Amino acid sequence: DAYGHRRRIIIFAAAGAFACFLALAIMPGFCPILVTGVMAAALFAPVAPLTEVLAIEGSSLHGIDYGRIRLWASLGFLFGNLLSGALLELVPVSAVIYLIAAAQGLGAVVALILPQDPASMARPAEAFRPRAIAGFLATAGFLVFICAACIGQASHGLFYAFGSVHWDHLGYGKLTIGALWAAGVLTEVTMFAFARHFHMGFGAVRLILIGVGCGLVRWCIVGFDPPLWLLFVTQMLHAGSFGLTHLGTMHHIRETVPDGMRNTVQGVYASLSGGILMSACMWGSGPLYGAFGGQAYFAMAAISAVALGFAAALVKLNPKGPAAAAT
Repeated sequence: DAYGHRRRIIIFAAAGAFACFLALAIMPGFCPILVTGVMAAALFAPVAPLTEVLAIEGSSLHGIDYGRIRLWASLGFLFGNLLSGALLELVPVSAVIYLIAAAQGLGAVVALILPQDPASMARPAEAFRPRAIAGFLATAGFLVFICAACIGQASHGLFYAFGSVHWDHLGYGKLTIGALWAAGVLTEVTMFAFARHFHMGFGAVRLILIGVGCGLVRWCIVGFDPPLWLLFVTQMLHAGSFGLTHLGTMHHIRETVPDGMRNTVQGVYASLSGGILMSACMWGSGPLYGAFGGQAYFAMAAISAVALGFAAALVKLNPKGPAAAAT
């Protein structure tokens, strides 16, 4: 927001991340790997949130359904996993860093053809008002929103860290585990394909409420180690626990955050949701899973219940129904 040229920052950050990931392949020893890895992560961190803001604002400006853009990220995740798994059957594990660098390099090249920000969205440095942004971040409405969305997404920490490990422990084969992941992603993609209808029907804040509610149901069921058919059903709830929560979050930021600070607010959300809270949840998942196995998902259900409470409060603070969402 201070620089006013989002596209240039995305290009610079993507190219810098590519260079650092490529350098990791030749770094000797722990400390050089640590420093270079931290630099790579720091440079890559702004790319996703800035691209999200660019997509949500651009789709609104041009009358495009944001979900129809966002679903390609989900398909890219699925395709990347399948391709990487196939390649690892042919190349040694030591080549993984080159696969990561190649993906980053592709992202850097694609960043060069990102559309320019419309003049109305480009903000000169003198329009950047840190005090106004700090005041907005401290409002009750934003704090309740950030707690609902970030805690709801962080409840996926155990699943992301130990989902496949637990399924393997239960005796499911690699093909079945892959199919379970695919079921979640494909259901998520389907939801994003009809995202406009969800947004117009429920509004942003109610999407967050429904999404974290799906998370609560999902983790309660998974904690009982259900039969395989029911496990597939709970995987489809990923379209809600992640997808609807994310969709509502993006639209809520677009609808409520003033011009000139959306990129900063998106960065704060990303830092808390996918950074601090998700890392803390994944870190804590190790001892939890070690002590309780699959029943550790009940802790994720408790986290979702907290998020659901904040989401219910957010609905009361921002009672934006379908009519408001349609605008």
